[in-house]
Amino acid sequence: MAIMKKFLPLFAIFLFFTACASHPQIEPDLEDYLYPEETYLPENLNWQPVCPGIARLDFENPEFPLVYHAVRVELNTPGLQIVTFPDYNFAKNVQRGRLGPGDAGGIPQPFIYRSHKTERFAKESGAVVAMNATPFGGRNGKWDLAAKLGAVRQLVGLHIENGNVIAAPVERYAALIFKRAGASAADGYIAEVLDNQTAEGLQGADFAFGGFFTVLRDGEVCDFKVRTHDSRSGAGLSRDGRILYLLAVEGEMPGKSQGLSYPQCGRVFKALGCDDALEFDGGSSTQLFINGKNALNYRSVVVQGNSFGFRLSGLMSATFAR
Repeated sequence: MAIMKKFLPLFAIFLFFTACASHPQIEPDLEDYLYPEETYLPENLNWQPVCPGIARLDFENPEFPLVYHAVRVELNTPGLQIVTFPDYNFAKNVQRGRLGPGDAGGIPQPFIYRSHKTERFAKESGAVVAMNATPFGGRNGKWDLAAKLGAVRQLVGLHIENGNVIAAPVERYAALIFKRAGASAADGYIAEVLDNQTAEGLQGADFAFGGFFTVLRDGEVCDFKVRTHDSRSGAGLSRDGRILYLLAVEGEMPGKSQGLSYPQCGRVFKALGCDDALEFDGGSSTQLFINGKNALNYRSVVVQGNSFGFRLSGLMSATFAR
């Protein structure tokens, strides 16, 4: 047992760099031929209740092989709250620590901080469901060796919490934004997928998280000339923006699940009931927790840049079975 504990960190690093290895590209026509839709689209939407307003769906095809997990969140559910890491209080405290006593003012950009995994965020926030989101780098914003082994982060894209901009937008990337549907918290939220993180599109956003690219727009799957199968994290919306769908595709153990390409994710989102969808930071960053438990078949060794999730006021503990 002592020997196992001694070599466990080295084994985790080995798995991490193996997972981060580049995935081969595949031509669109060949992908469509080798992986027809019936290999990765669910025949039946067998949603399982998690708690009021939130349900889950788990898909597995051992012949593909493929495993993914989806969560449906009804954004008009009474008592539904959005929670995030980092939040504004955390960001202000980071800045106060750098500048000394007193008000630090706004959040300077780029915002550089020490982050933690979605796993920890899920437990500390009491989120019923939690997922990673915005792409990130290390202190310099790059995905270099220091970033891979450390926890100092700089988001490469948007993060807004309660109307406060914690990380600045990157226009070339997509975003998921939430606006309160009314003056009362009981009115819930309306969400929207933006193709680009622009000031115009972000007006009035109460919460917002950056991604990479839109994969579904107005019910049409977006095309990508470069296709690779990998772990994926993403979000999609119903036409009215009142139902959110989260998708986590496993791809770090190729023998069990090879992952999906962006267009394949777009087709999955459409099959789930989405009109628009985008991809967050995927690969080895993909994490999804439901009722505080890891929904994936493996643990991520990556410290994510940010996370977001949902909890219900009055629901103090995870009392709903998987």
